[in-house]
Amino acid sequence: MISVQKLSYVYSPKTPFSKQALFDMELTIENGDFFGIIGSTGAGKSTLVSHFNALTRIQKNSGTIFVDDMDLSAKKLDLKKLRAKVGMVFQYPEYQLFDDTVVKDVMFGPRNLGLPPDEQKARAKEAIELVGLDYDAIAERSPFELSGGQKRRVALAGVIAMRPEILVLDEPTAGIDPVGKRDIMRLVQDIKKVCPTVVMISHNMDEIATYCNKIAVLDHGRVKGVFTPRELFGSRELIEQCGVELPLVTELAVKLNEAGVAVDGSIIDEDELVSAILGAVENA
Repeated sequence: MISVQKLSYVYSPKTPFSKQALFDMELTIENGDFFGIIGSTGAGKSTLVSHFNALTRIQKNSGTIFVDDMDLSAKKLDLKKLRAKVGMVFQYPEYQLFDDTVVKDVMFGPRNLGLPPDEQKARAKEAIELVGLDYDAIAERSPFELSGGQKRRVALAGVIAMRPEILVLDEPTAGIDPVGKRDIMRLVQDIKKVCPTVVMISHNMDEIATYCNKIAVLDHGRVKGVFTPRELFGSRELIEQCGVELPLVTELAVKLNEAGVAVDGSIIDEDELVSAILGAVENA
């Protein structure tokens, strides 16, 4: 679905402020993946994913990316086709809102695709309802009058209305409370039923461990490795090599083990932890 091949990127090239952000990156994201991208600030995460729908263009002789059969290094790239295929939701998606009503905002993408007005509105209604909002109650309201959580849902709806095959999320739960985080991630799971491939940047290791089937660890513009959650978080050696934090669930399992409660230190899921604790209590 997405093949990154020897991708490099330099900010402000040939100037005194030149800074290389990506170094010969190689990465494959397959159809149906819930693909996590992690790494410290400055690792190159946002720079990488901004290439996926050509918000950042590939520099000359700096590798390429294929999205299906589309070569993103091509000079004559069909941006409309690409952005219909790859939807991007920024770290604070509510800042993507701009129109005077919710329905107009959500219709913007379908309108840019050149769809007829009836189809634009039908897609907007479908997307608004998919993100858990009441279309009749909210369609004609200003998006700027909504709560923070509602704004985030409307911004997601605006991307979903284009029916992308790939959804790229940059820190989708940043700045919201724990209940809101869980609601957003449940929403993303629902969206994945109609948008099969999800790529997510996150600093929240619990979200990464719970929802992703593959995880790419980035470090100073390089890919240190691609792992399953259990491979990464179940290995002390990999955790230290990659410099990532443990999910809270795994950290709790480790501490329980150290305190004499016999639970597996590679647990990455809340339900697993509860089952392990109950088993340890029964066998005590």
